[in-house]
Amino acid sequence: MTLVPIKPARSLAETAASQIRDAILSGAFRLGENISEDRLVERLGVSRTPVRDAMALLAREGLVIVRPKRGTFVFETSPEDIKAICDYREILETQAVRVALRCDRTAYLAELQTVIDAMTAALEADDANAYGRLDTQFHGAAFSHCGNSYLKDANSLVAGRIAALRANITAPYAERRAESMAEHVAMVDLLGTGELDAFDAALKIHIRRTEDVYSRALADGHLGGSTTEVQK
Repeated sequence: MTLVPIKPARSLAETAASQIRDAILSGAFRLGENISEDRLVERLGVSRTPVRDAMALLAREGLVIVRPKRGTFVFETSPEDIKAICDYREILETQAVRVALRCDRTAYLAELQTVIDAMTAALEADDANAYGRLDTQFHGAAFSHCGNSYLKDANSLVAGRIAALRANITAPYAERRAESMAEHVAMVDLLGTGELDAFDAALKIHIRRTEDVYSRALADGHLGGSTTEVQK
């Protein structure tokens, strides 16, 4: 008889956190939205304890803010916060890309091309949610292939927030997705030819567009608000 390792079952809190996280990252729960505990208990079919534990997990990821006597809210942002996130991304990702190219170049570039192909299909299908998930995978690939747990952990501090921002501020604008697609293709081409300085410049422009799109999404009312509750 061959014995194999047993994978530990996920707790109810982890399962609930996964579903709530997916809803935030897909934009189903909007920035600043009040996530009603009563509605979650009803819809997830669990007691309050795993729901509260799930919220504690998501709070550690920076995706929700628990406000005593007021409730739990999806994180909100500001122009200053967006700028800080962009600064952080620019510094971290340029270094992670270099490490990934040094440690796992072939597999890293192959994954980027696979993602580009899938992004093209999502763009043609006008599937904003799929495009957003693939965009996250594209930028996360450097951390997956860098072989450095500290870089991965540093990215995890903002990865969820960045994915949620994509869903909330980029998804409403088809023309921005088309522009984004062209930028991703250009970046892969630059990595393939080893033009790292040009890649850095292209990545900086790509990341900094987040600030402009945020301002537009805010003006257009796509960023939700703290008075909204989860809908049935």
